[in-house]
Amino acid sequence: CQSAICCCYLFEKHFGHKDWTSFLGDLQDDLGSHADLFTAFQNIEEKEVPRLDKEKPLEALDDTSLWIPQSENHDSWIKSLTCAFLDSGGTKSEILQLLKPMCEIQINHGEICFLHIFRDSSPTVSDSPYKRVDPQPQQIWIQSQSMFPDTVWIKNHKEQCLLLWTTLEDKRGTVFDDAFWLELNYLEVAKVAQSCSAHFTALFYAEIYADRKSMDDEEKRLRTYEHEAMWEKALVTYDLETAISSSVRQAGIIQALQNLGLCHILSVYLKGLDHENKEWCAELQELHYQAAWRNMQWDDNISVNNKKEGISYHESLYNALQSLRDSEFSTFHETLKYARVKEVEELCKGSLESVYSLYPTLSRLQAIGELENIGDLFSRSVTKRQPSEVYMKWQKHSQLLKDSDFSFQEPIMTLRTVILKTLMEKEMAHSQRECLKDILTKHLVEFSVLARTFKNTQVLPERAIFQIKQYNSVSHGVSEWQLEEAQVFWAKKEQSLALNILKQMIKKLNVCCTENDPNLKLIYTECLRVCGNWLAETCLENPAVIMQTYLEKAVEVAGNYDGESNDELRNGKMKAFLSLAWFSDTQYQRIENYMKSSEFENKQALLKRAKEEVGLLREHKIQTNRYTVKVQRELELDECALRALKEDRKRFLCKAVENYINCLLSGEEHDMWIFRLCSLWLKNSGVSEREGMKIPSYKFLPLMYQLAARMGTKMMGGLGFHEVLNNLISRISIDHPHHTLFIILALANANKDEFLTKPEAARRSRMTKSAPKQNSQLDEDRTEAANKIIQTIRSRRPQMVKSVEALCDAYIILANLDATPWKMQRKGIDIPADQPITKLRNLENVIVPTMDIKVDPTGEYGNLVTIQSFKAEFRLAGGLNLPKIIDCLGSDGKERRQLVKGRDDLRQDAVMQQVFQMCNTLLQRNTETRKRKLTICTYKVVPLSQRSGVLEWCTGTVPIGEFLVNNEDGAHKRYRPNDFSAYQCQKKMMEVQKKSFEEKYEIFMNICQNFKPVFRYFCMEKFLDPAVWFEKRLAYTRSVATSSIVGYILGLGDRHVQNILINEQTAELVHIDLGVAFEQGKILPTPETVPFRLTRDIVDGMGITGVEGVFRRCCEKTMEVMRNSQETLLTIVEVLLYDPLFDWTMNPLKALYLQQRPEDETELHPTPNADDPECKGRLSDTDQSFNKVAERVLMRLQEKLKGVEEGTVLSVGGQVNLLIQQAMDPKNLSRLFPGWKAW
Repeated sequence: CQSAICCCYLFEKHFGHKDWTSFLGDLQDDLGSHADLFTAFQNIEEKEVPRLDKEKPLEALDDTSLWIPQSENHDSWIKSLTCAFLDSGGTKSEILQLLKPMCEIQINHGEICFLHIFRDSSPTVSDSPYKRVDPQPQQIWIQSQSMFPDTVWIKNHKEQCLLLWTTLEDKRGTVFDDAFWLELNYLEVAKVAQSCSAHFTALFYAEIYADRKSMDDEEKRLRTYEHEAMWEKALVTYDLETAISSSVRQAGIIQALQNLGLCHILSVYLKGLDHENKEWCAELQELHYQAAWRNMQWDDNISVNNKKEGISYHESLYNALQSLRDSEFSTFHETLKYARVKEVEELCKGSLESVYSLYPTLSRLQAIGELENIGDLFSRSVTKRQPSEVYMKWQKHSQLLKDSDFSFQEPIMTLRTVILKTLMEKEMAHSQRECLKDILTKHLVEFSVLARTFKNTQVLPERAIFQIKQYNSVSHGVSEWQLEEAQVFWAKKEQSLALNILKQMIKKLNVCCTENDPNLKLIYTECLRVCGNWLAETCLENPAVIMQTYLEKAVEVAGNYDGESNDELRNGKMKAFLSLAWFSDTQYQRIENYMKSSEFENKQALLKRAKEEVGLLREHKIQTNRYTVKVQRELELDECALRALKEDRKRFLCKAVENYINCLLSGEEHDMWIFRLCSLWLKNSGVSEREGMKIPSYKFLPLMYQLAARMGTKMMGGLGFHEVLNNLISRISIDHPHHTLFIILALANANKDEFLTKPEAARRSRMTKSAPKQNSQLDEDRTEAANKIIQTIRSRRPQMVKSVEALCDAYIILANLDATPWKMQRKGIDIPADQPITKLRNLENVIVPTMDIKVDPTGEYGNLVTIQSFKAEFRLAGGLNLPKIIDCLGSDGKERRQLVKGRDDLRQDAVMQQVFQMCNTLLQRNTETRKRKLTICTYKVVPLSQRSGVLEWCTGTVPIGEFLVNNEDGAHKRYRPNDFSAYQCQKKMMEVQKKSFEEKYEIFMNICQNFKPVFRYFCMEKFLDPAVWFEKRLAYTRSVATSSIVGYILGLGDRHVQNILINEQTAELVHIDLGVAFEQGKILPTPETVPFRLTRDIVDGMGITGVEGVFRRCCEKTMEVMRNSQETLLTIVEVLLYDPLFDWTMNPLKALYLQQRPEDETELHPTPNADDPECKGRLSDTDQSFNKVAERVLMRLQEKLKGVEEGTVLSVGGQVNLLIQQAMDPKNLSRLFPGWKAW
């Protein structure tokens, strides 16, 4: 009835009828007929809007009892508050005023309307009377949590409650000020959000509060220890900290003892507490129950409180396990049913804003489900019980949980242990006991491996082994768990004990017959392999003994495997090959390094002198005496030692190559070692790699640039090497043409620009110092070899080769098109009709070159996105050479933007992107970095010749300099208009560029005082939803961490504000213009003094925690992966450094260009070619050979990966800390080139 009256009131008003008529104008359904009843009254006298007090609006709302009711229920309170607002005169909307009858009757309507009434009552002017109403809602939301903790209104409308403070607009020039102009206590808002399980919203407002109040609270040690799983330190702190309340302290000690696995001490402690306390608080009682079922203490008398909330989770688990032990299955199922209902209720209360907060509940539900499965199994008759079925289910569940935190997996694994031990105690049948014993042993081994994987090596793994020993005798042969025991002691740094266990196992296995037992064969192989690796690591045996007695024996044992379909045996065989290859490679490198050392050079000099002396003695026919005999004998010994050294070098090299090949043939898990294999082969081309032709071709794809660059080069090994190389490249290209054809054509078309462009274009190239270099014999040989490969592919795929050649020619011609007439035009420009690219249509065999194509090992590529056509217009990007932006239409109907660049060698960018992709592969293989989604953003770069190429356009990105210091609407100008401008800052630094470091530092600090960071507003502007804001800022922080560490390892320089893009959809960084790498920035005219860009604005974007927390931990995890993968990284970089076409060294012209370029250029400028005549003239005077420079780069890279900084070996944490300090040090930043914008 009241709703009908409200509708009548609305339609009586002129604005109501007018709006309704406008709304119905476009509708063709029957909705209008339902309004006829109300619109029929439109001609009667208009209803007066209630008269309001306009003189003293909102004064009625000052009554505290209206906001904080003392005895009213929720319904009456919300009705009174809503009506008071409508009567106060603060509401301007006549529609809302006419809704009062509805709000008086329908409470749910009143709740919804109140949000709009509240918002409408807040004028947009800063001197509004709303300012004095503002504090009242804060108190009501805070106190309503305690007064009405379970009301549906509080839970269902938590977002609307918070939006009352955030959606009120007061246009002040920035998104941030529009949303947060009210003078609120945002800390209280954050607390309300937290109580509503809106965790990201709570973080969001906490940061706003911290930004305004400049909080400086120290992080508590206990929380840190618990978060980092440092339970020993947490236990000590709880024991010493007497200021903590007794209940919190006791709960902390119980939790620490439990996580350390100190069950007996925990049991004694709980008994002591039981004597002290007559009654347990709910939290301690729950911990007591948890400890009781974990320790299988079923006779504990736990004091029970009268709890209104019912039985807790761990109490339910304790009761269920006790019922299972006593075979009371009805009680067992009832208990678990109740526990499941309680957990599902808890799940319903959770907030989907933070899915992570649901994981504990899901973990508990998983445990309940597994317990129910066991109950169902053992409620059957003995003949129908199959414990192995349940074990198989457990393994499947474990696979799903493998990337989850250990804190979620450990309770489930412990429960499984308790279940199996409980069943073994009650099972009488021998066969069933033996089956359960085997399952328990396997399970405990898996538990130990899991704990070691998560670096939990203190107690849990050793306790698992101890439990295994309770049911298994050491004297009964050799078992897998003994190998795990050795691994546990090795992880605990008890190396002698671990090696003794392995040697005892090997001794037993030597006398056992393992031929007919695949399991024993696998254990034997693994024992030999692991023991050999450990002896090599500790240098406790001679290398020859390690190789023959352990590693070669492991390969021999694994080689006896006849090819049964057993994945574990194949994996063991692959590991054995890799261990032998790695050890042989290490010995080869040791000899190589020795033969390059000054010590060896001195010995060679002495040997040469001794030879000359002996020659003189023989020439003068001096009579043999003691001296001459001694000299000749020493010479013979030295020559013999030299021959032995060279033989060992060759033997170790051949053994390494052979076993790397065998490893790569055995499986896919260690495919990254293809880099090392190719490195050894390319450096020692006399070593035949014909066996390597058996390796699947797709494994060579990451090295195509480097392999193709060696075509036609005159290397040791002569024609045999080139025959193998050309055959290999032909095989790769035929199997995977989509990945290789553009690379081969770029070599064949090396100098095609000058043939396809007009004379005036060639003349323009000479003017820009990018004229083609004179072809050397090596270049011609390489081009000839590339053409032969193309002919081979053409014989198999003629149409594809023809279409790709046409596409490359069209790109090259467009890249060299003179765009000077359109230089100032920012709109689309029609591509001239004579350009071949306009005529390309339906290239069904040609993929979009700037797309990443997933490698198919079989070579059967289907459903690929091919080129349909190109848009008939282009745009110009900034830069000296005016590269063209075009759109390519794919066969899937999507347009993909591309950047076509001319007069620029893109090979260096392409190779650096290749390194980034390899680093991403390493990061993806590590659990910790994969879980954190640590990756480097990459983009596709396709060189087409020596002077042109096409790149994938980074859609949706903007240079960070564009956002921060754009002349028109840069963030610094918008948020801090009274600060120095970016131009003023750069001018001040330019003025002191040639002055002393002290003067630079003084000016720099003055700039910092008057130019404050504002990058935190990027995420606040782009992502207004708190959950999305948190997610994107987290992605930004992780992206900065990953790219910083990888960039430091690779020595990436020239990271000014235009060379780093930020993605406006993901907030991740994209690094472009990678022309300065391998620390070449340190030899620029103004040397770079920081390891990576970590200026105040970059740090500001991470939020109030800055470099602490997420950033530091992600840096450490990334560095850990890089250091653990140092052999792989060194190999990858070594292959790249010796790539004859990869020009990574700094030269005078390149250095001059980098630090004298115009301000408006970003990544779109050319990199001067070291082969240009001018460069060649300047480089001819250098005394240092290329190989020496490359060796020095590799040596420095090796130091970084070993943690050597400033001559000191540092831990991962220490190294990261030093790098962060160096990157943020104002003294280092003040010495950088002004164009870097270090302020």
